[in-house]
Amino acid sequence: MAVLLKNLVARAPQAQDLAAITTLIISGERAEDGIADSFLEDLLSFWHRPDSHLATDAWVIVTTRGQIVGFAGVWHEDYREISTVLCVHPDYRDRGIGTLLLRMIEVRAREYIRLAQPGARVVLHGLVSKGNTGAQRLFEREGYQSGHQFLRISFRQAEDTGELSVPGAQSTLRADVSLEQGRLLGATPLYDRDGLCTVCLYRTYEKELRAATVPEASVAACCDAPVAMH
Repeated sequence: MAVLLKNLVARAPQAQDLAAITTLIISGERAEDGIADSFLEDLLSFWHRPDSHLATDAWVIVTTRGQIVGFAGVWHEDYREISTVLCVHPDYRDRGIGTLLLRMIEVRAREYIRLAQPGARVVLHGLVSKGNTGAQRLFEREGYQSGHQFLRISFRQAEDTGELSVPGAQSTLRADVSLEQGRLLGATPLYDRDGLCTVCLYRTYEKELRAATVPEASVAACCDAPVAMH
């Protein structure tokens, strides 16, 4: 279903939109932090997930000239931990685009609830750059609670020849450092060579879509139990 805005239209993205969405995310990150690199991996991961369906799990906002000025996508882990990526072009902010996208995300996320393990807590997560105060106000206005802050550290080799002398080595390192816990939340190994390091500060936002009615340990045990095939 198309949702009409003023000289804008919302639709599902198509495969050929990936380059334009990448450009959109880069423009947004540069406006907020002066650098770009953080959400691109999230976008590519979402785009290539086998359980992602562009027709139902993602949206783009397009101008009458065909320019993509907004994008949002939503994905899940066991239908309990639901995550989203949302971006609006800096020149098109404060027009209600972010609000529309976030509400469409929540509608879709609530459809996952019926597929989640009975009694499990279902939470929708968003990630916002510290420099994007407009997005922070949006999430808070829509009933999300602010969570922990963390530093996202990315290191990219200055020269990428496409060949690494160390088997299995990565050309890009990315690590999330929790400011509250003072530890790495995740990191990738990197072959030691000169490169460019970027650091961005983020805050998580979450909204509980369904409260837990059974202990988490019981839910986890049910999810991990083998399923009989007939």
